[in-house]
Amino acid sequence: MKIPEIKLTPTPETEEAKSALGYKWNEEAGYRHKLGGEADGISEADYPKCKDCGEKMTFYAKIDSIGDDFDLADCMVIHQFVCFDCFTVDSQLNQI
Repeated sequence: MKIPEIKLTPTPETEEAKSALGYKWNEEAGYRHKLGGEADGISEADYPKCKDCGEKMTFYAKIDSIGDDFDLADCMVIHQFVCFDCFTVDSQLNQI
């Protein structure tokens, strides 16, 4: 199953949250969040298999690093996968 890609835009609601978002040296990182589509930088053949049923999981979401103060290992992203049969989830930290 493939979910249509839906871009997500961060909308910080406080001054503290606004100041945490983004990077001084990189304008793209911190804004690459999305639901569905493809897991950037990962071949579909390399998507994880469900730990419960063994079937290939569906890419569900990409969560980007937040900003300079909350960086995930040099602007990495979290890829979220789900098995729609078992509702098992898996996450990976990846560099894209």
